[in-house]
Amino acid sequence: MYYLTDNPWPAVIVLSGLAIAAFITGNSVMRKLALVMAVAAGSVYLIEQAVVSKTEQIEVSANAILEGFQNEDIDQISERISVQSPDLIATAKRGLQMVGITDSFHIRSIKLKSESSDEAVIGIRANGNIHERTHSMSQRVAEFWETTWVNESETWKLKKAVRLDPISGEPRGTFDRN
Repeated sequence: MYYLTDNPWPAVIVLSGLAIAAFITGNSVMRKLALVMAVAAGSVYLIEQAVVSKTEQIEVSANAILEGFQNEDIDQISERISVQSPDLIATAKRGLQMVGITDSFHIRSIKLKSESSDEAVIGIRANGNIHERTHSMSQRVAEFWETTWVNESETWKLKKAVRLDPISGEPRGTFDRN
């Protein structure tokens, strides 16, 4: 079911293709089947639009944190960090003092690794330009984070973030150079 709510296009394309094939055959039974397939394709699309998956909800929170970094707004960042993790807010403040994140920096993929009803582990890949405040230098970076999110008062909030090497996937320090 998650697959249909995150990406309905394969099902829509298959059902639409079957509808076209059934319609082309020409007899009345196949045309009725074509209509059923076309309605099913439309229904799959509409259901996907109506259902917001856990991954999509977390993506909204992750993008809100990214936007907070781009706007250099620690309050916006803090709103999306769990009350269980005040140390993450301190880490975010130190990060804002060290680097600025440009508008070209984007989250490229969000992948659900494990979940329970009130917690989820998500892998986040992002890349773009940052500028170091101490050197006034800009550079393009690739980031990979394994994050843990908790559902607090109907909002997914960041509980834990581990920075990983984008190639090997091994943990590395939050403030290590690339």
